[in-house]
Amino acid sequence: MADSLNLPDSKLPHVGTTIFTEMSALAAQFGALNLSQGFPDFDPPEALRQAVVDAMNAGKNQYAPMAGDWDLRSWIAEDTERRTKRDYDVDSEITVGAGASSLLFAAIQAWVHPGDEVIALAPAYDLYQPAVQLAGGSLVVVPLRGADYHLDLEAIASEITASTRMIILNVPNNPTGSGWSYEDFDALHILLANTDILLLSDEVYGPLQHDGRKALSLSSHPALSQRALVAASFGKVLHATGWKIGYLLGPAELMKEVRKVHQYDVFSTGAPLQAGIASFLKSQDGQHHLAALPAFYQSKRDQLLHGLKGSRWNWTPAESGYFQVLDYSGFDDRSDREVVHEWCRKGAENGVALIPLSPFYPNGIPEGHPTHRVRVCFAKNEATLDEGIRRLLLLSNPS
Repeated sequence: MADSLNLPDSKLPHVGTTIFTEMSALAAQFGALNLSQGFPDFDPPEALRQAVVDAMNAGKNQYAPMAGDWDLRSWIAEDTERRTKRDYDVDSEITVGAGASSLLFAAIQAWVHPGDEVIALAPAYDLYQPAVQLAGGSLVVVPLRGADYHLDLEAIASEITASTRMIILNVPNNPTGSGWSYEDFDALHILLANTDILLLSDEVYGPLQHDGRKALSLSSHPALSQRALVAASFGKVLHATGWKIGYLLGPAELMKEVRKVHQYDVFSTGAPLQAGIASFLKSQDGQHHLAALPAFYQSKRDQLLHGLKGSRWNWTPAESGYFQVLDYSGFDDRSDREVVHEWCRKGAENGVALIPLSPFYPNGIPEGHPTHRVRVCFAKNEATLDEGIRRLLLLSNPS
């Protein structure tokens, strides 16, 4: 008989399965239409897939450099300079990792020390809290404005202390699709003047702007970019979330410490994927793909909202990203977790999997903020969206 182990306490005692995994599993169990987890149901561009195959056939099958494929980092530097006027050094200020999540995690481990406080703006992506906890820090949750999920600088200012090490930004915001203005950046700069607070900017949905909005990055602000690490995702913009390729930008003195974590965590990832992405993005096909992204995803948002027009669902159109928040308070008063579970259980004929908003609030939804809201992923083909609309209309008009 094996000896029983006296195990130490869990380092993450309150962490379970993420809401994204939970709802996708329920969708699979009951055969519901999955509009929950954020992934497209269409393939990456054919030219991109061929570029990856070509990279494999050309022998790009061993470890990529720890910091990332040089050609890919070179394209990132050129693209970032074109968009933001910020010149990042290819060798020391750009790192490619296993999706943006791995690099966000590495940045938190590198720069957050025991006893540090980290401010996160809620609704917040669920990676931030456990990463801060593992680093020995404490998460201070500051809600975005309840009415429109925009920045509340006064609320941030009220939570800054001598222990504040970092502020985590998510621009555009997941799950709400809300954005920022350059004036917000200026105001944040004034707020942080004469402090050593670092910024970690999660910008994985940055290029996916709607209604003519300009994509904003913290890299574009000369002062803030000096204290910022900025994360982006190829998975989101190339319709290839399963490839898990993202990158991080930041001043050399900040990136040096992140790479110390990165080299012992991921080290390198997907050599043929990186090489293929670089080849595609430098081609005319790649340029056309990126240029078409905003209109491509806005059309999907508009298809969803046009289909729901006149129903008892309520919404403010997402400003960016590929998620839309819907308010169901006009026809149901139950909690968001309760309704999404029931809606999923309606099965293959009428069931639909959505994401409740409450898990994006680590300390619970603040008093006075909307509570009856769910997130819909509209990164789907037209037929999937049409079927989703049909099921959402049924939910709002129960027989």
